[in-house]
Amino acid sequence: MEYNAQMNYDELCGKSILLLGKTRSLNFEEFETLLKLHNITLCAQYEEGVALIIEGKLMNPLEQDEGARLYAMDTVPLVAIEGVEQWLCGSIEPNRLLMSLKLSHDQERLVDFIQNRYISDELFFKLLKLYDWQGEGLFDNDTNRDVTAALISRFYQDIERNHNVQYAMSGLAHLIQKYGTTLLIDAISELSPIARELKHPSDRTLAGVLDAMALHPQTSEKLVRMLLNERSELLARRIPLALESVLLGLKNETIDQLLACNESLSAQGADALEEMYPNLIGSFFPLTEERFNRLLKEYSAALASNTTLTPLMQQTLMDLDEVSVNVALASNVSIVPSLLAKLYESGRYTTAIAGNSAVTPQQCEALWRLNDPLALHALASNPSTPVEILYQLGLDSRYERSVKTNAAFGKHIQTHNLGWQV
Repeated sequence: MEYNAQMNYDELCGKSILLLGKTRSLNFEEFETLLKLHNITLCAQYEEGVALIIEGKLMNPLEQDEGARLYAMDTVPLVAIEGVEQWLCGSIEPNRLLMSLKLSHDQERLVDFIQNRYISDELFFKLLKLYDWQGEGLFDNDTNRDVTAALISRFYQDIERNHNVQYAMSGLAHLIQKYGTTLLIDAISELSPIARELKHPSDRTLAGVLDAMALHPQTSEKLVRMLLNERSELLARRIPLALESVLLGLKNETIDQLLACNESLSAQGADALEEMYPNLIGSFFPLTEERFNRLLKEYSAALASNTTLTPLMQQTLMDLDEVSVNVALASNVSIVPSLLAKLYESGRYTTAIAGNSAVTPQQCEALWRLNDPLALHALASNPSTPVEILYQLGLDSRYERSVKTNAAFGKHIQTHNLGWQV
C-alpha cells in the first residue's frame, strides 16, 4: 500500500471510515453530514470492517501512535484528509446551502464555508455576499480579517511565497492589480466596506484598493463610472481607456494632458487634443504617416520617442541629424537595430543607449568598459543588461540601489534562490 495514495472515494458508499485528528476545510458537523449523504459511517475507533483511515490535523499523541500502528499493519488504506474533504465538497448543493445560511443567519458556519478552498468560485462569491461586516472595516475585527484573508489567499497565486499578504490592505490592492478579473473586481467592490467607500469616500486606508480598481483594464464600466468623481486622473491613465468622451468633456487641463499621453486614446480624441498638446500626441499616440508628416517640422524630437515609428519614419528623423532627435531615437525601445548601431558607433549617445532595453549584450559590455558614470547608472537600471554586468555594478555603492531595484535582476535572484536581499 502507498501512503496517501489516490483512490476512488465513491467506493466507500455503504462502508465505515475512521478519522484520526480534526477536520480541516469542513467543520466536523458538515464533514459528518456529507459522509451520511454518501451512506458512509464515521467510527469513533478502529474496528473490523473499517474501509479507510483518514489522517486529519491536530492529531494528539494517542492518535499519532494509533495511526502509526495501523499504517504498519498495511491492511487498510490511510490517506490525508485533504483529498476526502475535496471529494465531499463536490457533493455540496449550492442552492440548498445558500438557503440554509440565509434562514439560519449562522455567520460562524458561513465563515467556515468562505474559508473552504474546495468550494467553487461561483459559490464562494455568493457566500461572500451573505457575510455581515457589522458596519466595520475589512480588518477591523478578527472575523472580518479572516474573511478578507480568505478572499485574498483564494485568488492570490503562489501565496506561500508571499507570506502575510492576505492580512494587509496592500495585499488586496495587489491582488486586484496582478490577478483581477471583472468578476473578482466586481465582487470586491460589493463588499460592504468598499461599497460604502465608493458612495461616501472617507477611509484613506482603502485608497490603494480603489486606485487599483480604477487602473485595471478588467474593471467594469459601471464601476468605472462610480470611480469617476474621485479618480478621474487615474482613469485618464487607464489602458484601455473607458469613458473617454466623458473625460474629455471635463475640459480639465491635467486630465487632457494625461489623455494625450495615453496610447489607447481614440483617433478622434487625438485629433481633438493635438492642437493643444502636439508634443504629447507626437510622443505617445500611434502614428499614421499623415500625422507624422504634419508634426515632423516642429515636433521632430517628440516624434523620435514614439515607439510606433516605422523604420522609414526612424530613418527620416535620423536624416535630420539633430542632437535632440538622435538622443530620443537612442532611447527608443522600438528603434531598428541597424540605426541603433549607427548611433552607438557615433559615440555621442552612450547614456541614452545604455538605458535602452533594445541594447545588445555586446553593446552593454562595451558601454560598461567605458566606465562612464552616467552610462553605468543607466546600465544598472536597464533590464536588458546581462546579469554578469549587473553583479559587477552591484558591487559599487554608486549603482547598488539601481541594480537591486532592477526588475530583471530581482527576478534572476528569486529564480535561482541565491538569498540576496533585493
